[in-house]
Amino acid sequence: MRVHWFAQSRHGVADRAVRVWLPESHATEQQRRFPVLYLMDGQNVFSSETAFAGVAWNAGDTAERLIDARRIEPLILVGVDNSGPHRTDDYTPVTFHGRGGHASDMARMLIEEIKPFVDARYRTLPDRENTAIAGASLGGLFALHAALSHPGVFGRVAALSPTVWWGHGEVMRRVAALRERLPVRVWIDIGKREAPPLRQHVRSLNELLLAKGWRKSRITRRATLRHVEIPRGRHDEASWGRRFDRVLKFLFPPPPKRRVRTRRLTDTE
Repeated sequence: MRVHWFAQSRHGVADRAVRVWLPESHATEQQRRFPVLYLMDGQNVFSSETAFAGVAWNAGDTAERLIDARRIEPLILVGVDNSGPHRTDDYTPVTFHGRGGHASDMARMLIEEIKPFVDARYRTLPDRENTAIAGASLGGLFALHAALSHPGVFGRVAALSPTVWWGHGEVMRRVAALRERLPVRVWIDIGKREAPPLRQHVRSLNELLLAKGWRKSRITRRATLRHVEIPRGRHDEASWGRRFDRVLKFLFPPPPKRRVRTRRLTDTE
């Protein structure tokens, strides 16, 4: 784990830490480059020592296990910390009840300051196909906002229990206004033990995405949308951490196995 400190952004966004987790192959395969997943609320995703209420996603351990089992392709995880008192401002796209509305500024900090630093410092695959963003709750709302606003930067997004009701459903209005599907693979989920209105909002978002051309498929690589309702899922870090493996397997499936073609010998050969 490597930690970098970013001072206050030129876009007015508060300073914060950025935590970079590297797969073992980043050290052992010097010519290899890696896709990157940017994770919001970075202090919650790796270590219980920094996580809210002492409960972390253990994202690095999960990624390592799946990489070793060849269930996902090796990747770099970048946890972007929230700024504490400014979290709601940073993660919400519009002002609602007198709060929030600076997600576009936060997205610019991520795209113009944090991502270029990561791409320069580590061996990344910087193109949109290999750049993903994810978050939970307000972080999930921000991830959706960033991906919808910048599909040329983020080709994959995961929103866990996203607060899509913010601003009377601003993000859903954004989707409804699209002329066609954006080239972004989308994971959205919700726990069945979360508030019924939130569950319904996420279901409505799923229907909107389908109407715009996103496609579901049991074959992960063919799917552009995955909507999941978690039977015992709650709105907390423990629940999000328990399903992070499923998120990774959707966003970064391993390359298809090459089929070896064999030629049948004839009796005269």
